[in-house]
Amino acid sequence: MDNSAVYFEEDYIFRNNKSITSNNDVALTEFVANAWDAGAHNVAITIPYEEHEKIIVEDDGIGMSNEEFRSRWMTLNYNRQKRQGKEVLFPSDVEQTKRIAYGRNGVGRHGMLCFSDSYTVETWKNGVCNIYDIAVSQGEAPFKISRHVTEDREGHGTRISAYVHRHLPDADVMTDVLSARFLYDPKFVVRINGQKIDLSQHKGVVFQKEFVTDTKASLSMIVVDSEKTAAKSHQHGIAFWVSGRLVGQPSWTYGKITFLDGRFKAAKRYTIIIKTDDLIDDVLPDWSGFVESANMTSNYLSIKREVDAFIKTIMKEHVGEVRLDVIRDARDELEMLNISGQRNVSAFIERVTEDNPVISPEYLRSAVGAMISIEKAKKGELLLSQLSQMSADQIDKLADILSLWDVDDIATVIGEIDKRIIVVEAIQRLHNDKATEELHTLHPLILNSRWLFGAQYDSPMFVSNSALTTVVKGLFKDEDYDLDVIENPRRRPDIICLKQYSLKAVCTDRIDTTAGEIMKPDQILIVEVKRGGFEITDDEVAQVEYYVRQIRKSAVLHSAATIDAYVVGAKLGDIDTEKITNSGRIHAVTYGQLVDTATGKLFRLRQRLQDHYDAMGKESIVEQALKESVQLKIKG
Repeated sequence: MDNSAVYFEEDYIFRNNKSITSNNDVALTEFVANAWDAGAHNVAITIPYEEHEKIIVEDDGIGMSNEEFRSRWMTLNYNRQKRQGKEVLFPSDVEQTKRIAYGRNGVGRHGMLCFSDSYTVETWKNGVCNIYDIAVSQGEAPFKISRHVTEDREGHGTRISAYVHRHLPDADVMTDVLSARFLYDPKFVVRINGQKIDLSQHKGVVFQKEFVTDTKASLSMIVVDSEKTAAKSHQHGIAFWVSGRLVGQPSWTYGKITFLDGRFKAAKRYTIIIKTDDLIDDVLPDWSGFVESANMTSNYLSIKREVDAFIKTIMKEHVGEVRLDVIRDARDELEMLNISGQRNVSAFIERVTEDNPVISPEYLRSAVGAMISIEKAKKGELLLSQLSQMSADQIDKLADILSLWDVDDIATVIGEIDKRIIVVEAIQRLHNDKATEELHTLHPLILNSRWLFGAQYDSPMFVSNSALTTVVKGLFKDEDYDLDVIENPRRRPDIICLKQYSLKAVCTDRIDTTAGEIMKPDQILIVEVKRGGFEITDDEVAQVEYYVRQIRKSAVLHSAATIDAYVVGAKLGDIDTEKITNSGRIHAVTYGQLVDTATGKLFRLRQRLQDHYDAMGKESIVEQALKESVQLKIKG
């Protein structure tokens, strides 16, 4: 065996293309997409009724020459867009129109392997038909041509066939599936067993709008009312149609964005279709969804703004019905109030629903119940007076809060938020102050506030680990420690104080089954804080990279452990702020970036509550912030 060669297992194609080789609907969807990409106008699918009979997919697309077949079909993960461009090339004897190709990474051709380990491809153009028998292989290639012959054949097209040994499709089910995954195009006809498929058409349209996202993608929003069409309930949500093909399945949630609460009547009635050609580069190879990226998050947010505007418009038409439902449910309690109390509750309902027409009936019922309780209370006059001075928006927010929280919970949450804002405020006030005693103040604030570096670290599971601490401390010599400011430095389990910086390492623990059920450090967070005015250069990044590498090489980590190391300084030199190595990830940030990021994570509450925190002096801010941190025992 040639030691320099690369070899393939027999099941390589199946393991690396599981979706298309194990789901018959995905396989046939990809064949239809391939026919579209080949410039076909007609696709004929023959599905047998029993196994061991032939399944056939034939189209009248442009076909392939022998050279084209071998360079495209026989190339793993063939990049269609790079080799052939985004637009479809049509046969010379048919009308030329603009089509955007669906092809992504060359996996569609493996669809017949869903049904058998071998199949036949017939493809013809320019009077020559090439016929290939393809079979799964191993060794030097994961699949191979076992037979190739040619014959004369007029016209153009491709015919793929196989004897079904597994995953036999149901013709009726496939008709429904394919009709829902491709938009109607009068020049693209798909038939299954001779029966024409009625490809998806948008019926019951009640609203349309063209708009451009913040990323400059041009989109068309179409709203379909299920009461005016035969749309099925599972179709409700946001449906993305890219170049005429459905991406994934309609849903009200994409990524971390929820466009509408599925419990609302509007969510059960409307489907919102987003049509575009501009997002095709963001579609996953199997068309099951979109890639997770900042670009798509921005697009989702742009779409949500348009969806919110539409939902508010249509909900105003239904708000009267919501009001009556809530009043009917609370009728017995309302009748116990005097006229003034009933009017107050009525005015409250009107203000809340006018300002927030998409409020759920459940939230509104809870808010109205609270309002009735206030009216019934003998000492509720003060609270009613405060409510009367609130804006409609403030009342709406209070109603939402009271529907979900009790007063003790509110106090707990507000206290926690206040602690975090205090920490951010203290860092902001201290990091540019040259008089700051960093080791006493700034460093403990940052090193004991893991949430500054990501929500994933904001867990009590992240703690100091003796094995990890031993490895970290082994990286330094006695002369590296700042012996003038801290007693017994090698006995400290939390913060390591060195001459130019302070460092802390924490982690979670997880059982490592590869090491005999032993708990080992799993997710490791290392934070290195430089002394004041320090500029982070390549030397500092290389130093942290060395630490990460040595920790990775130690035998104490979980086999699947991750390491994230942050180096914090006053400013950044000419460096890459993010570096990913085989050992872990290194991030270089400034104090200012930590403040800005934390401010954003706290929804910029500091700015909104400016008067409150401005009233607190620097000493008070620092004292409160340090009180919430686990401090070092510093010599006086």
